[in-house]
Amino acid sequence: MQHNEMEKTLAVERYLLGDMTTAEVAQFEEHMFICPECAEAVKTGVVFVENARAVLREPLSQPGREATTKTVQWKPTPWWKRLLAPAFLPALAALALVCLAGYQQLVVIRGLRTQLAEATAPQPLASFALHAVSRSAPQSIVVPATARFFSLYFDVAQESASGYSCSILDGTGSVKFTEHLLPAKPETGGVLTLLIGRSGLPEGNYTLVVSNSPPQATEIGRYPFKIEYQ
Repeated sequence: MQHNEMEKTLAVERYLLGDMTTAEVAQFEEHMFICPECAEAVKTGVVFVENARAVLREPLSQPGREATTKTVQWKPTPWWKRLLAPAFLPALAALALVCLAGYQQLVVIRGLRTQLAEATAPQPLASFALHAVSRSAPQSIVVPATARFFSLYFDVAQESASGYSCSILDGTGSVKFTEHLLPAKPETGGVLTLLIGRSGLPEGNYTLVVSNSPPQATEIGRYPFKIEYQ
């Protein structure tokens, strides 16, 4: 509602006299919150009405005694209470959604884009050859600090048409994970490759156990190794 409409409809006077419906009161108070002229007019009107009531309640002046008037101070409603009025709740909800969308756009989505760019950026792949179990100490694999992934490649002593089941055991014999590999292609010379994420295995001693895929599922090789990260 515009200020000139308020003047034409005598909104200030009707508000002071209580001659408004609930919807009109809410609409006028919403306008008064952003209109200093109407707010000042209401303030002046409240003071005038209260002073008039005080004068009417005073007894008649006695001879030799000056008449006194009582001034009532108008206390405006705190701004935060005005924001909680029903008329402002939809605007507050919309503002909250805008802030949430801005946070997701500037912080969450930007962070995800950075992580995706880092994960898909070209990088050298550290590869290590594993040797079958022997009486010597497990071979040491030193993974560079910049490598997020590394690969282990190894030969199998027995071919399997159904592929291979590769399990990595930690130093206590617990299975860290199991992966199925397809049969080695002739052009690779019978070599199998296993890609491992840096975060998947902490530093320590491990054993790669290779078996035929079910239903045979017989062990055909063990490859002990030790991981060290630079």
